[in-house]
Amino acid sequence: MIDQSLMAGVLTLLVALFFSVHIYMDLRMARSRRNSSSRDREFPIPGWAKALAFPPSLVFWALFLISPLLLYRGWYYQELTFLLFRNPHEDVIQVAGLLVILGGVVLADWGRVSRGVIAPSGPMPSDYTLATRGAYGVMRHPLYMSYWLFFIGLPLALLSVPLLLLLVGIPGYYGIATAEEKILIQKFGEKYRKYQKEVGMFLPKVW
Repeated sequence: MIDQSLMAGVLTLLVALFFSVHIYMDLRMARSRRNSSSRDREFPIPGWAKALAFPPSLVFWALFLISPLLLYRGWYYQELTFLLFRNPHEDVIQVAGLLVILGGVVLADWGRVSRGVIAPSGPMPSDYTLATRGAYGVMRHPLYMSYWLFFIGLPLALLSVPLLLLLVGIPGYYGIATAEEKILIQKFGEKYRKYQKEVGMFLPKVW
């Protein structure tokens, strides 16, 4: 297994990379909403999608934030050894997990900057404009895709078998994205249908 202090340092850098961008963009969005006179439209998220997506998200963020401390203090490998996946290639698996998380952080940050100060989900401002540049020119849901990567990467990085349950969040975010697209089609009509044909939902279109 990778040294705990090294793992703690890498995860701390990933946390800082994520929040340095998102906090800045969230502050900009909050300022924009205060200055906006437009009426928000509530975005309906299906109950089953919430049930699948939100609990794994909460677990991910709790562990993503606390795991550097657990690793740095030497508690994670020692106290939770009975939950760990043991394999001759543990280091390779952990490196792969960290790279997947890094991909999720980069995609989330890129998507957050590309989206700007307006979010398409709950609630949607009446002056919402369709984001099609940057990360949204590569895939239609980069932020949701980042969660897919988080749910895959964290169990690998922490060698945790129980954390594989995070994978149930993937169909949850697929359901949220599908419901969101129905609202966007109602709002933008043919413009969004054209965007759907040109840009992949979660992966780039290469043909």
